[in-house]
Amino acid sequence: MRFLFALLSIVLLAGGAIGVNSVEQEFTCPIDGHVWKQRIETSAKARGLRLDLRQLGDVVDPPTLPQCPNCSFPMFSDHLPEALVAHLKPFVMGQDFQFLARKHPSYFALAQVQEYLVAPERNVALSYLRASWQVEERAALNLRLLEKAREHFEIALRAADERDRQVAELALLCGEIERRLEKWEAAAKRFRKLEASGRLNGTPQAPIVAFQLSLIERRDSTPQALDGSAVAQVRRSADGGGIARQPQSLWEASGAGDGQQGGFRLGVPAKAPEVPARPPEFPARLADPNELALPER
Repeated sequence: MRFLFALLSIVLLAGGAIGVNSVEQEFTCPIDGHVWKQRIETSAKARGLRLDLRQLGDVVDPPTLPQCPNCSFPMFSDHLPEALVAHLKPFVMGQDFQFLARKHPSYFALAQVQEYLVAPERNVALSYLRASWQVEERAALNLRLLEKAREHFEIALRAADERDRQVAELALLCGEIERRLEKWEAAAKRFRKLEASGRLNGTPQAPIVAFQLSLIERRDSTPQALDGSAVAQVRRSADGGGIARQPQSLWEASGAGDGQQGGFRLGVPAKAPEVPARPPEFPARLADPNELALPER
């Protein structure tokens, strides 16, 4: 099967396209062999960006994640080594994963798989963040998923090398989620510390801190778009790049620039170890079902 060019990847056309283009594609689940068809986006045109990196405009964000309708496995790659499939199968077919994945959005399932594969914390966090976008109309669940994203972004931030350019960008995302969760004091403290550090001086993200502090002062926890000038700056700072390239910037990786989106946008566990060095014992423990499960309709 061709590489899933449609898997989580949206080509941002420089002009001409109106609306989101999609194609029906056939998938075979590596876990249980189930075959199904699902429509996947192939092109779109983003016209803006939110403070939490969600794209705005004629675009589906997060992009559709193919998910097996039988076992709920999220198809993050079109080719998984047999050893990795064997490692994943008991986890995916386990009672905990099955219970939670069927009651949550697809990117939640991806985050659970990423956690099991010990993927980088920032990638797990991004998947939980995208899962929150999938349920923005369901306030309680949206907030729980934002909290999960915050926890993992916080871990990634604490572990980051002080010289890493993503320290400031991880701090921006932590502060944004804290504002959305109405953790006003924590968010204000984070943004003031970031401002005092001077890390963002001369960068396209520099105006964001003042904007965030004004939102916090107004006790505004709603999703907010970057203004036109800020978006234009972010677009110019991104050099595009193909899906195989690992972006150096979370903002670059958000897909804000024209051209193909960067690899981090996919949340990568496509690069997870083929054979984990120390496989977790089965069954691996997931998040408490009573904490995260959706209420029965």
